[in-house]
Amino acid sequence: MDMASVYGLVFTLLFNVGPLFQILNIVRSGCSANNSYGLWICGLLGQLCVLCYYVEMGTNGMFNYINSVMGLLLCIVMIMIIWVYRKK
Repeated sequence: MDMASVYGLVFTLLFNVGPLFQILNIVRSGCSANNSYGLWICGLLGQLCVLCYYVEMGTNGMFNYINSVMGLLLCIVMIMIIWVYRKK
């Protein structure tokens, strides 16, 4: 495995593990009051745009697509978690 692949793998892992800490914190505390829908909706739209960019540009490299799809899924999960744990 070359260094570029190692950097891509490490970035993919770290970039997509970050939101998991926030998800765990919300689930453990039972409260999502300090989380913003706007932040995660912008993240969701950003991930959609970068995924479309990769497709339009014919970008190769599995880490690009893995990051985009995982980021997209994590944004969706965060939005759902905020909604479920937001005090009504």
